[in-house]
Amino acid sequence: MSAARPEVAFVVQRYGPKVTGGSETLAREVAERLVASHRVSVFTTCALDYVTWRNELPEGEAQERGVLVRRFPVEEERDLDAFNAFSDTLYDRPHTADDEREWLRRQGPCVPRLVEALGREAARFEVVVFFTYLYYPTYWGLKAAGARSVLVPTAHDEPPLRFDVYRELFALPRAFAFLTPAEERLVRRRFALGERPATVAGMGVGVSAAPDVAGFCTRHRITGPYLIYAGRIDAGKGCAQMLEFYEHFRSARENVPELVLIGRMALKDLRQPGVRYLGYLPDEEKEAALAGACVVVCPSPYESLSIVLLEALAHGTPGLVNERSEVLKDHCLGSNAALFYGNAEEFGEALDLLLRDSRLRAAMGGNGRAYVRERYRWEVVIERWRSLMAAAIR
Repeated sequence: MSAARPEVAFVVQRYGPKVTGGSETLAREVAERLVASHRVSVFTTCALDYVTWRNELPEGEAQERGVLVRRFPVEEERDLDAFNAFSDTLYDRPHTADDEREWLRRQGPCVPRLVEALGREAARFEVVVFFTYLYYPTYWGLKAAGARSVLVPTAHDEPPLRFDVYRELFALPRAFAFLTPAEERLVRRRFALGERPATVAGMGVGVSAAPDVAGFCTRHRITGPYLIYAGRIDAGKGCAQMLEFYEHFRSARENVPELVLIGRMALKDLRQPGVRYLGYLPDEEKEAALAGACVVVCPSPYESLSIVLLEALAHGTPGLVNERSEVLKDHCLGSNAALFYGNAEEFGEALDLLLRDSRLRAAMGGNGRAYVRERYRWEVVIERWRSLMAAAIR
């Protein structure tokens, strides 16, 4: 083993530039930035879609931007309706440890060959970093290779976090990397982490200096001010409620800006006045969309970081976020660059204030840029990651 470039392994459920998702993006961004000082191997699946875990990428090894990516086939596709029905029999109801392990298998992605390979090879890695507490590869991978492990939980307050199987999982890592102070507080309330090393490592946010806002508006025939939502468009992300609140707001006022949605669509029959769906956009287009908006709406009650909000703040676009997410509310209070709401009336009042007060929007925009620059620059973030991995080895 080279003393100059020690070997580390990352374990994550999906990986690659075509994969969208907060923890998956974090894993790729950190891995690609660590290759200057480490030899990085990623253990992942052949899946692109987190709903079905269908195998779409080739099995085997490939070099991707200096990272050795090893993909293993998923053995079972997931029927989301059947999985959700089974989940409802467990959440807040009496059940057994075997029920929880069965739930974990059905949750997926079921990749026993990945776990077996990791168990055989773990000793050659100085650190094994696991991304996202929720999935099969993390639970079984920690059991197979937990001696020098770092867990990146990307946790939020959701029913599975209360399963006893995760009490077992959180006892295994040697160290923890959190995305926000709110996430660390949540995990420490639920699990006994003791004196094991832990840090709010976070994630860096890099944005271009001058995104092509005018070109974006021309290409998509946007002629006036607009609100933006970016991410998976589904009920679990708070989108159904956001659309309901927006419809209520629009019905009571004139000249309301359009609500533009970008990302993967999971809602059915979305036909609503004032709402435009642009589909999944490449990163440059998404960045221009966020920079050109008058407000970014982040309606999810469950967030472990919210990259979209931070990218928008970095461009000076103020936010309107769901107060049920402690992480999002922390961003609001820490940055003075976003407002939060708890119901339809507060949504409307906050949005009305942001839309009619251009001086307020400008002040919040400056606050947002400073907040991201001071806390979420990649140079600072990667040093936190390196320090934590060194602490895990010690």
